[in-house]
Amino acid sequence: MSEVDISIRSYSTDPTPKPHTVYHVQIRLPLRSYTVSKRFSDFLKLASDMEDTIGESIPFKLPRRQLFGNSVTNTELIEERRGVLEKFLRDLQKSSDQRWRLSDPWRDFIGLSATGRASQGSSLLSSSSTNASLVMPSGKNISDPVVWLDTLHEVKTLLHEARKYLSDRDMLSGTGSVNKNGVLESHSAAAEAKKCLVQSGTKVVMLDRGLKELATSVGQGELRRRGDMLNLVKKEREGLESLASTISRNTDALNSTASESPDRAALFAGNKGVLGSVASSAKRVLGPLTETSETRQLDNRGLLNLQMQKMQNQEDSLLEFSKILARQKQLGIDINDELELQNEMLRMLEDDVENSDGKLRRADRQLKKIK
Repeated sequence: MSEVDISIRSYSTDPTPKPHTVYHVQIRLPLRSYTVSKRFSDFLKLASDMEDTIGESIPFKLPRRQLFGNSVTNTELIEERRGVLEKFLRDLQKSSDQRWRLSDPWRDFIGLSATGRASQGSSLLSSSSTNASLVMPSGKNISDPVVWLDTLHEVKTLLHEARKYLSDRDMLSGTGSVNKNGVLESHSAAAEAKKCLVQSGTKVVMLDRGLKELATSVGQGELRRRGDMLNLVKKEREGLESLASTISRNTDALNSTASESPDRAALFAGNKGVLGSVASSAKRVLGPLTETSETRQLDNRGLLNLQMQKMQNQEDSLLEFSKILARQKQLGIDINDELELQNEMLRMLEDDVENSDGKLRRADRQLKKIK
């Protein structure tokens, strides 16, 4: 439901069953635009249904119902209502409380089918397996071409959020910062990323099944184009899952190294207590390798600490390199998304050109008949 623009640009009078005002709500999505017509009582019913669904009073203002007089002929009242109703819808859409715009009454009001939504809060990830096993509820295929595109856009949004959480997880790893619930922020970011990946995986399964049912409603060229788009999304999701598991393994390795360091220090301290000055003054016996200035003055303990520091620096370098690769990949994905949007616009332009060409041909034939 992101990137939805809602406005009420016009209204009209419907004479049946009795004269009443109808407001034309224009809804613009990333890949399509459409208009739904609603009367004032529909807005009141929307607010009542959402309050029943959420269980709270709606925090957005609606105009009052006029008890006396004919509101159909009062253009000032209609125009005032139009502005307040438009603000009411926009406040709902842009609210930080997502419960309102994710409710069934809201989606039904603006004409978005609930078929395209994944079941929220269901446990879809098997913790005993390395790979996520997705359990798909029955009857959740997407057979509507428009809803299919909207669901694909939702998947891309979830993957974008997962990538952002993984980036936060990468930056917060090793800082030890804790949120208000007492959980490491890096762990919280990783959990949110996994949640987005699971939800996107559910929607991908729905899209994959729905693609087979779209063969009867769209052409073969459009079907192949949507299949290519879905394959790109699948590859992106697989890459994010791989990145998430890689970051997790690196973090576990760093934590284990940090936890072992005090034990090793205690071990060397114990040896020093037992062996006394002999252990502290013991020097390494060099083999055929050439001594370096960095290690020449170090004993066994100093060499071990130096090796651990080198390994830590290598791990830090790998993490930085991983961040750079993630940013480069994000740039590539953003470019790909922009190309897909441009291709969609070009396809729409091509359809318009074909329609105009057909009209010109028909007009030319009619002119020839007149001559």
